[in-house]
Amino acid sequence: MIKFLNFAVTALTITIFNVLLMLILSAGFIEVSFFAGIASIVAIRFFTAPGNYAKANRQPVQSSLTTVQLEDQKKYLHPKLIEGTSIAYTALSLAAIFVSYYEYLT
Repeated sequence: MIKFLNFAVTALTITIFNVLLMLILSAGFIEVSFFAGIASIVAIRFFTAPGNYAKANRQPVQSSLTTVQLEDQKKYLHPKLIEGTSIAYTALSLAAIFVSYYEYLT
């Protein structure tokens, strides 16, 4: 369920960003969808890459003063799924651009 929510929230966020970009630039939805996808990939990689600003994938350092946790920690964010969603959105938008402008290409 959490993975589905990660997927759905990511796709919805990229779509909302796409609509805002469409309104700002006075362009069509498909025309700016590729740029919205690329911007989302860059933003997501900024926060999920190793050595990043947020250090989202880094495990906490343990010392001798650290207490042992007997319960498993629940994972609420799945960075690879979020990144995969943004890559899939970009690929689908690129395919939609090729389909929409196919007659101009031939």
